[in-house]
Amino acid sequence: MSHTTGFVDCYCGRRAALRTSWTDDNPGRRFHSCIQYTRGGCSFFDWEDPPMCRRSKAIIPGLLRRINTLKEEVKTLEGEVGELQRTNRKLFQFVVWLPCIFVVVVWIWSALTAVKKQNVEVPRNTNMLA
Repeated sequence: MSHTTGFVDCYCGRRAALRTSWTDDNPGRRFHSCIQYTRGGCSFFDWEDPPMCRRSKAIIPGLLRRINTLKEEVKTLEGEVGELQRTNRKLFQFVVWLPCIFVVVVWIWSALTAVKKQNVEVPRNTNMLA
């Protein structure tokens, strides 16, 4: 038995795999089974851990469901954080470029104002040919 050696061989002569049950009747309980079980191996099965008490069987499945729910919530929140970070980068770029654009607009406006002040209007009724 594995409690003394740490290793168990299955009926095929291979080293059995140590697995964990996540059923409602045996949540978290470890067992040994044939490493080739899903690919036509033998039907070897042996529990590593002792049976669970009724209280554990009643509580652990609910806790596991809660953990899975929280993991999904974390995934959702991580996605939202990523989207907020992308939006934040775009806003930062906008805030960085906005003063630059403002300076350019003010510079162009002052240049146009200076040109208007220097412009001398030509009288319209002047006969240039005479």
